[in-house]
Amino acid sequence: MQYVELGQMPYRSDKNARKRKLIKFGALTLLLAVIVYAGYILYWPAATLLKQILKSPSSVFSLIKNPKGELKATDGRTNFLLVGIDKRADIPYTYKGPGGEIKQNGFLTDTVLVASISKDKNNVSMVSIPRDLWVEIPAFGKYKGQASKINALYSFGDKNKYPGGGMELLRKQVEEILGIPLHYGVRIDFEGFEKAIDTLGGVDVLVEKTFDDYQYPVDGKEAAKCEDINYSCRYKHLHFDAGTTHMDGETALAFVRSRKGTNGEGSDFARAARQQKVMLAAKDKALKLENLLDPVKLSSLFDEFDKSVETDLDVSALVALYNLGREIQVDKVSSLVLDNSTDNYLYTPSANQYGGAYVLLPKGNSWEIIQKAVDNLLNPPQDETDKKDT
Repeated sequence: MQYVELGQMPYRSDKNARKRKLIKFGALTLLLAVIVYAGYILYWPAATLLKQILKSPSSVFSLIKNPKGELKATDGRTNFLLVGIDKRADIPYTYKGPGGEIKQNGFLTDTVLVASISKDKNNVSMVSIPRDLWVEIPAFGKYKGQASKINALYSFGDKNKYPGGGMELLRKQVEEILGIPLHYGVRIDFEGFEKAIDTLGGVDVLVEKTFDDYQYPVDGKEAAKCEDINYSCRYKHLHFDAGTTHMDGETALAFVRSRKGTNGEGSDFARAARQQKVMLAAKDKALKLENLLDPVKLSSLFDEFDKSVETDLDVSALVALYNLGREIQVDKVSSLVLDNSTDNYLYTPSANQYGGAYVLLPKGNSWEIIQKAVDNLLNPPQDETDKKDT
């Protein structure tokens, strides 16, 4: 006969119970840690989304109805005005006037590009507009109509409270020049661009050709007094070797801003191509898993872009743009540069007529030739192969 020592059973039961409690406690702790970490990761995107909801609740409701999002378009094309302003790091956007009123600082436009995306044709077209293009500013409020270089329009509109701000003033002028509607606008300052690249840990960019730029401007020394007649103290020397290069924010910014490069890199077209390379590299780096799971990088990115970017893209448009961006083939990019290197579009009048300023005017003092060129860019004639297929 076997005897069971009943006195030991409570002890064994207590031991198993403690084990179960420890397992449950560990599981709950792990679950809590996952929830806290997930909340930390999602806080900044959620905060940004909340700002968009408060700014444009209709776009959020539209996204609920159509999860793929929606982009404005005309004849199958969505056109973006891309503006880069030359904002110095030590100058704020706003300041207090003598009476305590908030005033706007003015920043010249360093880059004016129009990107047109066709979902149907699966391509991207870009038009580069020179900063020295002479345009008419329409009368508004207490201001009479006047003329100016196009690089001053954004600042003028912001400082003088043009309806819709500087972006809207610039948008209307570019629409008149190119003869196409601009559905969205995006403005970025170079300080934010530089910090964003650094937050990502830099980007790897393929430099097509070795080149030098001996006249790259030094921030803060634009009006410095130099000992020599060449104003060398205002410039620094840039050098890029051909091949894949890891760039931090400062290097990437110099790479996309350089205007006086040797070896064919001194044109606006070459500059636009370099900008495209860096932006694509930044996109690839930002979408990597380790960056998406790094809450510190996420929070820093959202914070920097919140300060340095102005856009009317809403949530629904951003989602649609993201989906469209995955479909568009990057190698299908056609470009048009409007400058005076060709006799077809612009010419340089005598500086004496413009107070000694260097300006560019349209041939025939009409935008018609430019508008036809833009139409041909966006809607190229069918080649013989296409005609045979149709």
